[in-house]
Amino acid sequence: MTYRDILAHVRPYGSLEPVEVALRLGGRFDARVTGLYALEDVARFRRILAENSDPLRELIERDRESAAEAEQRVRALAEREGVDFDWLACEGDAADLIAIVGRLRDLVVVGKTEPGESFGVIERMVTVPTGRPALVVPSTGPFLDTGQCVLIAWNGSAQAADAVMRGMPFIAGAKRVVVLEGSEDRERLPVTTPSRPLDVVAYLKRHGIEAETARTDAKGTAVGMAILDAARDAGADLIVMGAFGRSRLREWILGGATRAVLDHMHVPVLMAH
Repeated sequence: MTYRDILAHVRPYGSLEPVEVALRLGGRFDARVTGLYALEDVARFRRILAENSDPLRELIERDRESAAEAEQRVRALAEREGVDFDWLACEGDAADLIAIVGRLRDLVVVGKTEPGESFGVIERMVTVPTGRPALVVPSTGPFLDTGQCVLIAWNGSAQAADAVMRGMPFIAGAKRVVVLEGSEDRERLPVTTPSRPLDVVAYLKRHGIEAETARTDAKGTAVGMAILDAARDAGADLIVMGAFGRSRLREWILGGATRAVLDHMHVPVLMAH
């Protein structure tokens, strides 16, 4: 199992670290990387400005120049990494575009919400999920060889299991894997179910992966900080975890373990939902 097609969201501002991570992964997995640049202002103002108005033409020209400059920078990085690269600049909301373009991609790489952003791409992806794993990358790197030590946040939920499945290219190639076990989600399991019906360590072993275990009894929003603390203790450079354990809007907008991890993450996080 590997990643052969990676989609990287290219911001019109801020750090290019997420894109650089995507390109490094393209080199590692021999994958094609597509840079996606969203012309959000054009899409937004096209709805309220006359089609041939001077303000709209100026806005289109400005945004397309910015897109061309971004493409030039990213293509130079791709050439440096020797990666098969493609570029898409499209009008529309970034999260909407990621959901569409990401349908036939193995992995989507996006940047962490920047300070000052009240609602970033990650948050907007709540309402338009891609169905693909998202690798969320902090702005401050460098993250040169992501996935050498992987921490798996495990609670037996469908989301956590999906994250493990979709993160297998990283997990299988890691030098060290640590499973942080929390309270299992047993709400839907019969009362006669054995005590460990979902043994992720045994599952990994059947795939030739030896994993260490750690344990947390944290509950609620404290789970997120427990995951981050365990990652630091293990020296992990990648966290694999499920997202949207309950109501998506509640989990992302109002709080929860997912929110805590995204707010305070110090290494890339692979999430599936």
